[in-house]
Amino acid sequence: MKPRGTLILLATAAAIGLVQPVMAETLKLAGTTAALTFDPHSTNDFVTTSIVRQVYESLVELDADMSTVPGLATAWEAVGDNTWRLTLRQNVKFHDGSAMTAEDVAFSVKRQASAALYKTLFGNIADAKVVDASTVDIVSKGPDPILPVKLTRLFVVSQKWAADHAVTEVPSLGTEGTEAYSLRHANGTGPMLLVDQVPGQKTVFKKNDAWWGTFKGNVTDAVYTAIGSAPTRVAALLSGEVDMITDLPLQDIPRVEQTSGMAVVDGPQRLFMELEMDGSRNVALATYDKSGQPLPSNPFKDVRVRQAIAHGINAQLIVDRIMRGKAKVIGTGSAPGFSGYQADLDSHWDYDVDLSKKLLTEAGYPDGFSTTLNCPLERYVNTDEICKAVSSMLARVGIDVKVNAMVWPEFAKMLTNGPNSSFHLIGAAGNSGDVQDTFVAVMATRDKDKGRGQQNWALWTNPQFDAIVDELVGTLDAKRRTELYREGLTIARDNVHAVYLHQPFLTWAMNASVSIPVRADSTVMFQNVEIKR
Repeated sequence: MKPRGTLILLATAAAIGLVQPVMAETLKLAGTTAALTFDPHSTNDFVTTSIVRQVYESLVELDADMSTVPGLATAWEAVGDNTWRLTLRQNVKFHDGSAMTAEDVAFSVKRQASAALYKTLFGNIADAKVVDASTVDIVSKGPDPILPVKLTRLFVVSQKWAADHAVTEVPSLGTEGTEAYSLRHANGTGPMLLVDQVPGQKTVFKKNDAWWGTFKGNVTDAVYTAIGSAPTRVAALLSGEVDMITDLPLQDIPRVEQTSGMAVVDGPQRLFMELEMDGSRNVALATYDKSGQPLPSNPFKDVRVRQAIAHGINAQLIVDRIMRGKAKVIGTGSAPGFSGYQADLDSHWDYDVDLSKKLLTEAGYPDGFSTTLNCPLERYVNTDEICKAVSSMLARVGIDVKVNAMVWPEFAKMLTNGPNSSFHLIGAAGNSGDVQDTFVAVMATRDKDKGRGQQNWALWTNPQFDAIVDELVGTLDAKRRTELYREGLTIARDNVHAVYLHQPFLTWAMNASVSIPVRADSTVMFQNVEIKR
């Protein structure tokens, strides 16, 4: 994390030789969207998960550095090739006062693993068995070396509470008035209690005094408000309506930093931006020769064309000018903060216009060609400007690019219903934060039966890469796993699976009395927030 602005440092009681009571505080936080549901198994929406995590806890947790630490499981070990044994934390209570049991844990594992949207993460789970009151075995269909990392996304619910409210099975999102009980009510074990919510607008939390953990901050109440408009969100912060906002627009950083009593903090997030190119169609969509005639073959299937595009883009200039330095250039399908990231392999393609033109000529396109770049708006930082910059840069090497800016729902539908795109900008990550998961979800050949390639929107395929994934998902040995990470990242880069651009930073703004570390998963953990007014 890199602080920006002036943070007010207050002397501690120890420093001045006094013992002072910790003052209870209410945190007022604003973000871009509201939680879609409070059933932790019914969506994997990024923002929803960060909100629900205040109330529900996972078996394994992540600390501020994104390292795995004990959660509702205090220890885990592999017992055989296909079984992980979890030792459960004792004396944990749900918010209704009932004790968490091994049966609740086994039920939660099977419930979440049954959800279709979690097939990529938990599709390898075959069963969860109670060994004794403090032990549960998770049995997989095959070796699952990163299951402990995946368990940071598996939340524990009460089996009895679910049965009492007819939500033993994971409910689908409904419309207000017809929704399942668990979508708008909660009974977790976490540090905050769900007090009230106005769907789509506001959620109110209160400190759970019976929580098993340690509160590092002094927040006793919290109000999360969804403010979709960036200018309105910034205005709410500067007026004192809220104490903190996530997703501070880059253009507003100087104004907030220069405002007395305000602070800006930033840090890398577990996400990277990339340009994906159609790797499957024989004829690319919306791609023409310079006379306007459709190209008879797909230029993106030729690795030399993909290399030409990679060398034709000045990624550092995009970071410096468009991202205002709030990003890191990357050159592999990973980034800092990912488990398995290989820093020494992370160098971007050299920006070389002459080499780019040479590669296009070798591929049979001496005059270049024209195509359309589909560009999502609002979902990621400054995408419209990034796409325009890419268009301008590629024009210099002979590729004329028309930018098709699309609102996020329209863009997402275009991909999920096809994908119906031959060239697009998108953020990539995977689900668990491990490079293996990025390989499986984003890069591997699409295979519904294996649960692979669901986010491989370019439909890129490489048999050598797939063979590495086949071995990686069943390999427990750490040394061999690192070798496979390196081999896979190298193959993907050499074959230009995508043109990797940068890892954007998260930027939070707050009243300078608020202290909280930035997490790469963009979660504000209320129990760690300290407010000194």
